[in-house]
Amino acid sequence: MHSSDRKRSSESSSSARSQSSKFIPNMAQLQQAIEDLPDPETWSEKTYVCTILVEKKQKLLEFTRKRINRGEESPYRWVYQGRVLIRKRDS
Repeated sequence: MHSSDRKRSSESSSSARSQSSKFIPNMAQLQQAIEDLPDPETWSEKTYVCTILVEKKQKLLEFTRKRINRGEESPYRWVYQGRVLIRKRDS
């Protein structure tokens, strides 16, 4: 999928969560969204919503920015807390 087919937004709303909870991405779709994530260290908001096109329909994936303990460091990382569909051909 071309990056022009994807839209990004930092806004998170209950309607965005409602739509994303109905959609379960497969590994390839999740990877597409991951490629467009901004740097979590410089992103100022707590969430990032990525829109991907699936069968000509927009689907939302929400990522949460969280600190991860790494010894003495606590860098920010993106976390996807939804469900993922893993097909046999994906493994």
